[in-house]
Amino acid sequence: MFLTSASLFKALNDKRKDHDNLEVHVRHEDNVVTGFLGEYDLDHNIAAVSVVNFPDLHDVALYKGYKGVKFPPHSKVVAVGHDISGKLMATSGVLNGDSSGSDEKLTLSTCKISKDCDGGPLFDFDGNFVGMNLFLGTERTFFLHTFRILLWLRRCTSLREIQLPAQLNCFKAVRVGERLTGEIPNSDEVHRDVLNKDQFGDLESLGYPKPPESMSNDGMILVNTFEEPFGDVCGKGVWSELSETASSNIQENIVALASFNGEKRFSACTGFFIEWNGCTTILTSANLIINPGYENKIVENLRIEVLCPNKQRAEGTLQHYNLHYNVALVSIKDFCARQPVIIQHRWCGSCELLAVGCCFKSGRLMAARGRQFPGPNTLDCKYLGYSTCRITKAGIGGPLLDFDGKFVGMNFYDDEEVGTPYLSWREILAILDYFKTKGTVSEVGHDGKPSRVLDWTLVGDRSVCPNRWPVPIPYWCHPDDLVKHKSEIRSRRCHAIYT
Repeated sequence: MFLTSASLFKALNDKRKDHDNLEVHVRHEDNVVTGFLGEYDLDHNIAAVSVVNFPDLHDVALYKGYKGVKFPPHSKVVAVGHDISGKLMATSGVLNGDSSGSDEKLTLSTCKISKDCDGGPLFDFDGNFVGMNLFLGTERTFFLHTFRILLWLRRCTSLREIQLPAQLNCFKAVRVGERLTGEIPNSDEVHRDVLNKDQFGDLESLGYPKPPESMSNDGMILVNTFEEPFGDVCGKGVWSELSETASSNIQENIVALASFNGEKRFSACTGFFIEWNGCTTILTSANLIINPGYENKIVENLRIEVLCPNKQRAEGTLQHYNLHYNVALVSIKDFCARQPVIIQHRWCGSCELLAVGCCFKSGRLMAARGRQFPGPNTLDCKYLGYSTCRITKAGIGGPLLDFDGKFVGMNFYDDEEVGTPYLSWREILAILDYFKTKGTVSEVGHDGKPSRVLDWTLVGDRSVCPNRWPVPIPYWCHPDDLVKHKSEIRSRRCHAIYT
């Protein structure tokens, strides 16, 4: 299998609509073989080409560039590529900044490359693989670090078997709002996570699609809703292990929120009351306000409803937001939290954790237990921690707590099925301090920045582009086809063309 830039696919995509019989000619010196397009990811600008029996080639040891070798700033590197005639080219330079692989999706070097080197390797002067060069038509030279490549390869089904021409129908491009994910859950686990259409009223008002007319509606299920439960319902399971004080404080602080344009719901998530700037407000995820079709932009004519702890619904007002770190503050009137969360806990990281969430439609309060672990960093933000607490979309924006009810972080959602990412109290404190320097949304209006222009960032954050926070979209399928359907989506999933 060969790795290369997804520009190869984009070029083919521009020339033809039918991708069932795509062939790729792979040349090395005088040898030319026919390969076939396998996995690709336009978001990360990477693609795999499968070939059979290519002689006299050696594999690149990717893992050396991940675990065994570090590439500090200003390390000398060389970018390698072939021109159109087959001539081998190389250009040297140094790494621009830290290239540990955990900071950014793309990293920079000073190697000046041409379009012919797009998808070529970047090595250090000892021959260790550093990453894959990308020609993006800018004055700077980007490369995809080996760390990111390994994460992508781990998720690819093509690692389990070589894709032959007869199987190419699995690789048609599909535009869906989900990330590439890891292992496929078993059918029992999947069936616990889905909901029948009869449980919903007006699907369109909830932001869900109607069952496709081309398919039989009998027995179809709606997957990836905001109503999918997780963990233990309040009063059962892990809740019995909490002290009466901790359980009471959690119940009095957790809310569910939903955003609307007119009567159509765009998103729903969890939030919780905090003490901030001398008042009580709700801390939640900015996924609540992000326009599903345009990441890094918020829903126009936004209306927010809050399901309060007393089960009354109130109008919410957006105060502040930062899309880069996925944080928002929402205020409501006529409700006072007696003991809002004070975000100042110095957590040691050695105890069991609790991820808490609330469903907006049912008001169901839930909690899942787990522990901190070194996460895979599959999302863009480098400041995320990971816990083994398993949540659904309903838990987005909910708090991560210890068993004494002390605040550890705010949960997000990653459908990699390996854990739950969270932003810790350290980063949230800095973001809240930044909010104090800004007028509220009602005072200054929504940020009018282009979607690729960064807002304020934390000290030390060297992000080039805004962090992306994808949430899997809901879709319909038959229960018997769900595992197969998820498998196919994972083998061909992409967010959008890389820009």
